[in-house]
Amino acid sequence: MRKSELAKIFTAFLLTGTVLAGCSSASEEPKEEKSAEESQEKSKDDKKDDAKLTSEAQVKAYSDMKAELEKMKEDQEVDWNKVNDIYTSELQAHVNEVNGEFSQAVEAAISGGESGDLDKDVARQLIDKVTQSYFYQVQKGFQGQAAEDLKAGKADDASKKMEEVKYLAENVFIPTAEKRDSYYELSGESSMVENINNGLSLQEEAIANSNAEDFSVYKQVTDKAIYQSYYMASNSYGEKISKAVEEGNKEELSIMQAEGYGFLQAIKGSLSGGDEAAATELNEIFSLENDPATIDAEKVNSLYTKAITGKVKGYHEKVTESLEKGEVASAREQAMEGNMFSKMLEVNIKNKLGEEKSKELFDHSKKWFEAVSSEKADEAKQHSEAILDILNQL
Repeated sequence: MRKSELAKIFTAFLLTGTVLAGCSSASEEPKEEKSAEESQEKSKDDKKDDAKLTSEAQVKAYSDMKAELEKMKEDQEVDWNKVNDIYTSELQAHVNEVNGEFSQAVEAAISGGESGDLDKDVARQLIDKVTQSYFYQVQKGFQGQAAEDLKAGKADDASKKMEEVKYLAENVFIPTAEKRDSYYELSGESSMVENINNGLSLQEEAIANSNAEDFSVYKQVTDKAIYQSYYMASNSYGEKISKAVEEGNKEELSIMQAEGYGFLQAIKGSLSGGDEAAATELNEIFSLENDPATIDAEKVNSLYTKAITGKVKGYHEKVTESLEKGEVASAREQAMEGNMFSKMLEVNIKNKLGEEKSKELFDHSKKWFEAVSSEKADEAKQHSEAILDILNQL
């Protein structure tokens, strides 16, 4: 079946009422990073009780689906009914609650893979990567709940939520981050895996000390390191596709496109907050409606850089406003977010501006955070301007 026909079929699944009745369909992701719990505002304690701590069960369901789907790698028959049964009984309701579009994409991929209307490997990657995008939002929900628990003096409850985050990190996020660390040859302070683990350790320390402010700062280290792994995963498929086209190898372009698309779904709402047009274009580029042979790695990288730089600028503005209001705790958290978004561009900075400029940026970032924490607004402004000047050179 031609690629254009596959795209039309998949798009039709997403645009027509083929999903189960009663599904909650989100027409648009929030531009700011909001968890399901934050965006849907469950009513206090009763609703918190409803949010079962089911990471282990859900990851098992995901792993079982993945194991069945990966039979195709050995030219074995895939039991699509089994995949569908696992999804509908174990995951569908949870995914719908977080983002109806995620569930529609998974359902469409299962249906298309089963009928043969969608290439089976494309279907497999969509199911895998979109589900991983769902898990990213789940951890944000647990992070938000843990922060609220700690503010309310419920350290034990916060610890339970963090156990869920740690489980997801170990079984979903770190394996993805390891692949990107390897691909981009990142180690030490540049390693996404090390930053995820470092953030988790700092968060646990904050819980042990009942320090809600530090917890909110350090959760940004964990969250944005995971975010970076999704961004760099998607970006890497732009690079792999361009290389494959250049070498005349077009057999797996649609598969890689589906992987890039799936990882992007986790963060596209947030990216829109940095540059909506860039985020929209990235989604169009990786959409199955687009011919993957036309994907240009430099264009993909440029769009990601534009959106992430926009995120950094946004947090620098927020920090200034927070300091003016005397809201130091908020300013510290926003500064850490800004710094973590800057760090996402480290590879680009080194490649385009050089190692020294990269060191200069992160020296200013450290000093900016320290000045913000010490309420030295004038000093913070100087470092902020230096940071943004370097990023503007990209």
